[in-house]
Amino acid sequence: MNELKIGIAGFGNMGSAIYHSIKNEYSVVLYDPYISKHEGLPFEIEFQEFIKKINLLILCVKPNQVELFLSDIKQKMDIVSIAAGIDFQTIRDSSPSGSRIIRMMPNLPMVVGEGAIGVFGDDTLYEIIQPLFENQGKLIHVKNENLMNAITGLSGSGPAYVFEFIHALAEGGVKSGLSFQDSLDLAIQTVKGSAIYLEKMNLHPIELRNRVTSPGGTTINGLYELEKNSFHATVMGAVEKASQRSEELGRK
Repeated sequence: MNELKIGIAGFGNMGSAIYHSIKNEYSVVLYDPYISKHEGLPFEIEFQEFIKKINLLILCVKPNQVELFLSDIKQKMDIVSIAAGIDFQTIRDSSPSGSRIIRMMPNLPMVVGEGAIGVFGDDTLYEIIQPLFENQGKLIHVKNENLMNAITGLSGSGPAYVFEFIHALAEGGVKSGLSFQDSLDLAIQTVKGSAIYLEKMNLHPIELRNRVTSPGGTTINGLYELEKNSFHATVMGAVEKASQRSEELGRK
């Protein structure tokens, strides 16, 4: 067991994913006042008893609960918050003096160990928590907190864009005569395989796109339809709009 004594407050999708990823290597206790059935899991009923047992708090509660939870902590604590839209200063102001803090922006695929995880905060704490989250996905450590809004717009909201794209691909297959299930299976595998291939080849996406685009062929005609309808600019605009909205929410 590692010397870290980890507490996870909030046991939704993210809290559960983190727990099941680290439970065999670290001492972990759980707290969630909204869960009554603990099913043999290491839950503490009282928050103060929970806090006494840990030296690292991973806060997986809803954004509107963050300050309430932190206000009940009396001793300095290492804190990792994954609450969307709650900035570093708000977390620091609500935490005991001397606490080391990390603000983290994960995304939904972290639940299956394939997350894209933005991180901002204390460098020494980052070195400690990095091994905890490396098997949850890819960590991107930024030095400017404003970039967390861009991460939110890109990878935080990104799964929804990808799901929408996969659905559109599948419906395109249906329009061309395939069953929906066959279309969906093909669309999922195409997106999954293309992402893995891009990662392994370590080349610019445009170079790989050009490799599968023959003069006068099917692919260039499909790409023409996408660009005729401003596909590239639309996706860029979606990321920008979501990033701006993240910034707006952080000011409230």
